[in-house]
Amino acid sequence: MKKLNVLLFGLVFLSTCAQNSPEKEESKVEYPKGEFRNPLGITNYLSGNFAELRNNHFHSGIDIKTNQKEGYNIYAVGDGFISRINVSARGYGNALYIDHPNGYTSVYGHLQKFSPEIEEYVRQYQYKNETFSVEIYPKKDELKVNSADIVALSGNSGGSGGPHLHFEIRDTKTEEPINPFLFGFDVPDTSAPLINGTYIYPINGNVNGKTSRQVVSAGTTLSVSGKVGLGIKAYDKHNGASNMNGVYQINVFVDEQPHYTYTAERLNFNWSRAINCLVDYEDRLRNNSWVYQLYKKEGDPIQMYSNLQNNGILDVEEGKTYAIRIEVLDYAGNKKESKFKISGKKPPAEKPIDESTIVLNWDKENHFKQDGIEISMPKGVIYEDLEFKYRKSENGKHWVHDWNIPVHNYYTISIEPEGIPTAQLDKAILILEYQKRGAWKKEYITAEYKNGKVVGETRDFGVFSVGIDNTKPTINPVNIKENSTFTGAKGVIRFTISDSESGIEDFDAYVDGKWILSNYDQKTRSLTIDLNREGIASGKHNLELKVWDEKNNTATYTVNFNKS
Repeated sequence: MKKLNVLLFGLVFLSTCAQNSPEKEESKVEYPKGEFRNPLGITNYLSGNFAELRNNHFHSGIDIKTNQKEGYNIYAVGDGFISRINVSARGYGNALYIDHPNGYTSVYGHLQKFSPEIEEYVRQYQYKNETFSVEIYPKKDELKVNSADIVALSGNSGGSGGPHLHFEIRDTKTEEPINPFLFGFDVPDTSAPLINGTYIYPINGNVNGKTSRQVVSAGTTLSVSGKVGLGIKAYDKHNGASNMNGVYQINVFVDEQPHYTYTAERLNFNWSRAINCLVDYEDRLRNNSWVYQLYKKEGDPIQMYSNLQNNGILDVEEGKTYAIRIEVLDYAGNKKESKFKISGKKPPAEKPIDESTIVLNWDKENHFKQDGIEISMPKGVIYEDLEFKYRKSENGKHWVHDWNIPVHNYYTISIEPEGIPTAQLDKAILILEYQKRGAWKKEYITAEYKNGKVVGETRDFGVFSVGIDNTKPTINPVNIKENSTFTGAKGVIRFTISDSESGIEDFDAYVDGKWILSNYDQKTRSLTIDLNREGIASGKHNLELKVWDEKNNTATYTVNFNKS
């Protein structure tokens, strides 16, 4: 195979200078470079990179731009076989997974459609199981591919915010995503990262006499007492794209000694949600701002840290001055720095312990029961010990701690329903309310009534109450009415479907009493039926569409139409 810098992106690579950068800590694992080709046949620019900060998760791959268009050929990056196929209205949408002999798996997401052979394989499975959403694991010899085989067309399916290819490389055994740059999927990058803010967090102390987060100006000296942590808002930009992408590495030096390092090399889906622990979660909810907090909480499971001294927390000594240097690097080795000093002052007096305070421990099971609510938390739900806050308001709502505090894993919440007829309890749901950017938000949690309580699972704090979902989903026909005629290429029937409470669980469409494949896109609420593709013959037909939500409220739309 030709060298990667010829085959891959047709671009000039800067990985050599990155490898020679004295500041950048290199991966201890030797990943194969030059074995994989470009998954696209066009010049590659990125709209997102590995471990970028996203809502409740790290970005697990790179997003390659497709010129705001769909339909580009997607090529297998190496020999192997299709090991997994996903079709979904959310997430990666249409996605392919290819296992390669070198022990890695390539992933291709948000596809428009698969190659004809794979497409037919999926359709047979969908019809056999009468379902649109599928997750298929073909046998090793069923769908073999060679490097440069066209396996799909690029698209915008699932949770995509615009046409692009989401591309990953994973360890086949562990399924852990790895930074594709480590395999040579590098892009030209001659610009240093951007630092849009430096911060200091009093953990058990104060900064310039204050106990809240303080902004740090470059070159200043701060009066600090007790224990503090640092924070930085930083982005990276690549050549040929204006996107503000995630950074590769952050280093903290105290008096030029390594104190903390964060490196975006490898992820694990079990701790990806802990991004909410890495960032200033309250600032994100209030201001949609992304600040890396450069210290590790006790229950933080992320394994992207090294050079940790005291978990990155600085325990300031009175009378001592500290020189702080924070450097942010991209994979190409470009660097941006923030420098300032800390002057140690007298440590604060310890707070007296209030024996009435309820403490939730991050490393233990926690249980709480009061005022008709019961909470059960397994170990590892929270990231640090919390002084738990709870109250029940006059309207019967339960205020469970602070929604600005992140939660990692699901915990069980059980609430005694008040004023709900027994006959309606099978439709009971839990309602979660919280504030985001100054506005109240509402989410619905699937629940069931058992042992006198409405029981559900959540991964958030907030205001909880019991509600009833008796509302059917909504079906809106876009281009069909009684006796509509569909001719030639215009053979696609379109609907929009939605549900205002517990959410759409599933849907089925039937033509003349036989199940027919319909395609659903959650972000646009669009459901389509391609009559030509599904082989509907000319003549008069009957269509029935059923949509139901998570509490089994079902909406049905029936119509006659003509196909010519």
